[in-house]
This record gives sequence, C-alpha cells and structure tokens, in this order.
Amino acid sequence: MFYQNITAALLALWTTCLLLALQACSEDYVPKPRAYPRIIFPQHSYTAFSQPACPFGFEYPVYGKIQKDSMRLIKEDESPCWFKLFFPDFNAELYLSYRQIDGKQHTLPKLVNDAYTMNAKHVIKADFIEDSLFTTSNKVHGVFYNVGGDAASSMQFYLTDSVQHFLWASFYVRATPNEDSIAPVTRFFRHDLEHFINTFEWK
Repeated sequence: MFYQNITAALLALWTTCLLLALQACSEDYVPKPRAYPRIIFPQHSYTAFSQPACPFGFEYPVYGKIQKDSMRLIKEDESPCWFKLFFPDFNAELYLSYRQIDGKQHTLPKLVNDAYTMNAKHVIKADFIEDSLFTTSNKVHGVFYNVGGDAASSMQFYLTDSVQHFLWASFYVRATPNEDSIAPVTRFFRHDLEHFINTFEWK
C-alpha cells in the first residue's frame, strides 16, 4: 500500500510537470524591443561667454564647461580662440575654432572649404548631409550642416560676417556612433546650438 501511494504521487507529479511543459511550449515567444538607457535632461538655461582675446560673444548652456582644445592643429598664440564646450553629464563636446579673414592666406572661400574638409573624415558613414543657410538678427551669416546616419559628428556649422571673422563648430557625442542611441541627446542639444547661433555676435 505504501509503495502504491508513492507510485501514485510520483505519477501525479510527472503528469503535472508534463502538462506545465506542454502549456509553456504552446505560448508564443515575444522578444523584448530594443531599448536604450533613459536620459534625464536638465532645463535649458544659459550664461554669457565673453573674453577680451576673442572678437565675439554668445550664450551657452550652464551645464557646459569652457575647455582648451587640446586637439588643435596650430599653436595657442596663433589662435587663442580655439576651445571647446564640454558637457560632462552627456559626454558631449562642441569644438570651436576661430580664424580672422585676411584676404590672402585665409580668404572666406578657403576657410569654408578647409572647415568642411577638416571634418569630412568624421562623416564617412553619413546617410545624408543637409545644409541650411541663415542670417541672424545680429547680422551673423552661416551654414548649418545636419548629418544623418552613424556619423561621428551629427551637427556642424560655421559663422561669419563675410569680411573679417570666421568661426567653425562641430558637435560630438563621445560614444560609438549610432544614430538611434544618441538621437535624444542630439535633439536636446539642437535647441542649445540654435540658441548659441541666435545669441552669437561679433565685437
């Protein structure tokens, strides 16, 4: 009798496990959608930039820091206005390089061409490049480049008065280039770059 009860119990347990296994196998598997970590963005807020050595001023985000551009290709005394805005919470950077138009070595057409060529290697994987001409209320002229795809720099622009001054800017997110993963950061900083441009003025 004892062995019969044990056998019955084992049979019942085996039957239950088999039914559960069959039920689990009958359910459709739905893979989880691809996702990225959620980023908490601060409120857009700005502070003024003004240095006597630089013939321009603008407003930049309070969550950015002014740093020397250690990657510049010329000596510091030749161009003291080469620097970057670093955004540590997002591992993002806006590189800025200023040149004075002299009509000889640094003509406007050459500066425009050099600026685009200097950054062309970063947009090899670009799906497209859209350029938009603009003139601000401060009489600053320029072109904004919106770069699509898995490019190292998704936004670039230059500013000029067409006579004396020229500034080139490139925005980078220091992460593996992936348009989908950095899209929220790019959208957030697009607003800041527009504010930078609209408040920019030559001295």
